[in-house]
Amino acid sequence: MRRSVLPVPVPVPLLFSVLVAAVAALVAALLTAPTARAADSAEAAARAQQRTPVVLVHGFGDTAASLDGLEDHLLTQGWLASDLAEFGYDWAATNDSNAARFGAFLTERFGSRPVDVVAHSMGSLLTRKYLKDGGSSRVRAWISLGGPNHGAGDAAPCGPFATFCDIHAASLADMTPGSPFLNSLNAGDETPGTTRYTTISSTCDQQIPPGDSRAPRSTELAGAVNHVLPVGDSGCPSHYGLLGNDWVRRQIVAEFSKDPVREVELKTGPFRITVDSARFTSSGESGPELYDGLTLTTDGTARSLWHRDRSGATAFPDHDPWFGLDDAARSQVFGGRATVTAYLTDADYSAGNNDDVMAAGRVHWDPALGFGRFTARMSGVDGGEVSVTYTVTPVQGVPACRVRVDQAELTYFDDGTTRPALYGDIAVRTGDGARTAVWSRSGSDPSTFPNQGNRTNPDPYFHQRVGSGTTYGPGPFEIAVFLWDYDASSADDLVARGTVAWDPYTDRPGTRTSEFRGDDGGHVKVTWTALCP
Repeated sequence: MRRSVLPVPVPVPLLFSVLVAAVAALVAALLTAPTARAADSAEAAARAQQRTPVVLVHGFGDTAASLDGLEDHLLTQGWLASDLAEFGYDWAATNDSNAARFGAFLTERFGSRPVDVVAHSMGSLLTRKYLKDGGSSRVRAWISLGGPNHGAGDAAPCGPFATFCDIHAASLADMTPGSPFLNSLNAGDETPGTTRYTTISSTCDQQIPPGDSRAPRSTELAGAVNHVLPVGDSGCPSHYGLLGNDWVRRQIVAEFSKDPVREVELKTGPFRITVDSARFTSSGESGPELYDGLTLTTDGTARSLWHRDRSGATAFPDHDPWFGLDDAARSQVFGGRATVTAYLTDADYSAGNNDDVMAAGRVHWDPALGFGRFTARMSGVDGGEVSVTYTVTPVQGVPACRVRVDQAELTYFDDGTTRPALYGDIAVRTGDGARTAVWSRSGSDPSTFPNQGNRTNPDPYFHQRVGSGTTYGPGPFEIAVFLWDYDASSADDLVARGTVAWDPYTDRPGTRTSEFRGDDGGHVKVTWTALCP
């Protein structure tokens, strides 16, 4: 016999409680849903698509700064900042020498990863030289914008006046139609290897016009996809307008988007960047007097690391290549991207000479690069190069390491006196941006030391907090030496200057000795210990 189930009356208070519970559950679901979506979003934000790195190369008479606009555009199209690079070089040097530097630059920035290249104007020649000499194996796509691939008509006078051109800019002789460099570059296959070649020229280009009878259709290459503007809605850009033309930029993005992409994990912030040091060297200019500056940009905010107006240009002799960086700017907390920018100009006071940009460009850090110490190098004319060393760590979770300065010794300095009078400081900078002098004296109260020639004072050691056992932290940290000898009758001499950096992500704890040098054989040794739990 089947029993029938009769409805059971539900008391009103109980029904009300059930309704309240249901409403509460619904509200809770609505409130927690955004949190869950935010968590999913954070998970997604920790990964990104990584494209083939793009290297931008400027032309004759330009600097890497001329490529900023195109690089900014590629950032908006999905490229990671760390996968974009501007190659700055000495445009007056030969294309052979710059091709070799280009190869070294690719390895330094991207290791063995394949790259894509956009070359403007004469940048096409040095990059083609690199490709012809075997570099095609690592360049997936190459695009020439207004490149003088068969010569520049305006360089034709360098044929009968090659010596004059070599004195002022050897690269001018390279661009002469029919030059030995171009004959060799264009012999045989003009588009060697598996690289995808594209050229873009414009009938409104006044520097490399396709209709120039001295170098007709110079940009085009046999075997490449050749575009001569105007085409469709391209307009008719000038030589420099090619870099900012919307149609050209669409072609660049479309061509490079043919490459495979991969997913990479990104470190999550907040991060701390500390600029450890910056130094300038030049192989072609002795003691340049620099102005303009260095900038650190984090999350869109730019801060000056070093700046001089032309009237206050600072000499950079070989023995003292270090920049005195702004302590307030060199350590910053940020959430996404950091950029080091250089634009350094040599003030040339000789009649008829122009100021030269001896280093220009910018280098990016983003979370795809991970933590550790990095060096940004940017170049210009006369072999000028600025090297900026910086460290990036997370704000939270950094190993609690500290440093102890054990000993500092003046091992040699001989300016002809028996007791040089030293002033300046030996200092420690820690990861929180604090700078502490472990030894310091003012120019009005220097401390006397013996020299190698006559050790009338048997104590060459620095005393104050040096060797006191005091530790400084948190890491990363740097030890900086900046010591001068006071001379009452002539200019003071630089005894020793420099920095050494340590960070917990790339360096091991322990004791080591660092050496710093200056004028008159100045030599200071600092022994220090990195301590980690």
